[in-house]
Amino acid sequence: MITYRKADIKDIETLIDLRIDFMKEVMGIKDDQKDVELRKLLFEYFSDLIPKDEFVAWLAISEDKVIATSGLSFYKRPPSYKNFEGKVAYIMNMYTLPAYRGKGVAKALFSKIIEEAKAMGYHYFSLHATEMGRPIYKKFGFNESDDEMILRVK
Repeated sequence: MITYRKADIKDIETLIDLRIDFMKEVMGIKDDQKDVELRKLLFEYFSDLIPKDEFVAWLAISEDKVIATSGLSFYKRPPSYKNFEGKVAYIMNMYTLPAYRGKGVAKALFSKIIEEAKAMGYHYFSLHATEMGRPIYKKFGFNESDDEMILRVK
């Protein structure tokens, strides 16, 4: 049986583990040295934002083991014709352990975070999808967009 619950401050280490697992799988990164610094930064991020509900995550649990996670980060940008309020719920950290994929876990978590954001007054959602995630998001009505640009400055 799989149960679902909202993550809290006690779940930070689990959220960190799953985020790193996700990034390593998606990006193919295998740099243990960077893991140490990233763990520290993620701990600070989650510690700061979870208590303020500026980052929200839901967990899927099977036999006392967290098997999947989801996440929402909230921000505000200037109002537009598509989003008068300017409030954006950015969906991230959607990750299911490989052994539990294809069982509807991600879909259930996705439903939880969408409902959570709506209850908080958010109606505009954005995300970046992996090939594996695209079909799930399309079922929820997401449209594909290729409008993000990134600038990296060192």
